[in-house]
Amino acid sequence: MGARADRAGEREAAARWVVARHRRWGGALRRWARGSRRLSIGRAGARRWRGGAGAGRDADMAEPLERELAMLSGEEMAAALGLGGAPAWVRRAGRAAFALPSWPLGRALARFDRRVGEAGIHVAAREALSGFGARWTADAAPPPRGALLVVSNHPGAYDALALMAAIGRGDLMIVAAERRFLRALPHVSERLLFVPIDGGGGGRELAARTAGVRRALRHLRGGGALLHFPAGRIEADPAFAGDGDALLGAWHPSAGALLRAAAAAGGRVAVAVVSGVHSRRAKRLAVTRWAERRGISTLAPLLQVALPGFDDVDVRVRLGEAREAAAAAGGGDDDAALTRRLQEEAARLLAGGARGFPRRG
Repeated sequence: MGARADRAGEREAAARWVVARHRRWGGALRRWARGSRRLSIGRAGARRWRGGAGAGRDADMAEPLERELAMLSGEEMAAALGLGGAPAWVRRAGRAAFALPSWPLGRALARFDRRVGEAGIHVAAREALSGFGARWTADAAPPPRGALLVVSNHPGAYDALALMAAIGRGDLMIVAAERRFLRALPHVSERLLFVPIDGGGGGRELAARTAGVRRALRHLRGGGALLHFPAGRIEADPAFAGDGDALLGAWHPSAGALLRAAAAAGGRVAVAVVSGVHSRRAKRLAVTRWAERRGISTLAPLLQVALPGFDDVDVRVRLGEAREAAAAAGGGDDDAALTRRLQEEAARLLAGGARGFPRRG
């Protein structure tokens, strides 16, 4: 009972913080969002990522999509703060407070979606990272063609964009959790395989997962590339982890199933680890530290994407050797054992230098 009361007190404190910041920042953020038709984030020399209208149907869809993405982002943040059980006026204030700084994010994601349709997901990802002022490096390049499965840790923020850019293939598809936010992106969602892995949906979830694996197999048999985050949730950013912190969470056996699919398609498999996806300045903020102590990992990425001044991001992608999937899947192990093999390889890559990179102020 005491723990429940403590959590209720924390939610009430969060609600008060949201409402107070909404009153203080709301007018300025509203004027900023209305007065700017471009996102200009980054240090001197970073390209400005313009959110102006393009041509044709996508241009007509741009503003409604921006509004929808901003609204969905605000809803996710309010839900993450545990405001679902708060009074209606607090929920409305929370959604509004987070929707306002989410406008630039909505605009940037709408442009990213349009560029995915125009130039391909790898090109759009590189442009997005540049527009956000984030720098990225990759220490290897995977095969440019042929069936390929890439499994990676999942520190969040810019990790998916950096992997899209590093893999460098327009045929890349990504295994993703079911989220309204992702479904709202028409071009991006065409590159996503929605495969539920949280284990809470019973027979319906099992059927959806089986259908997703079949789609993945068809994609791999067609010579495509596939990216999978087996943790299914946000893991630690190795660049900010202490010596005693766990860098990898529990990985779902779906990674082993997809490895078998890659082997059946005659493809290759590569393990990747990503670090440095967060802004150090955003991570230092008191509100970010408060949120992360309560398991809210989405606040720092939202701040660094939506507001200027958080472009101190250096993403590093380490790619292991792209091996024959049939050899990697050999030995008669089940999906869980194959997944452990892949996770152990990720741990070796992390031990080789991703932890603590980069340590810049």
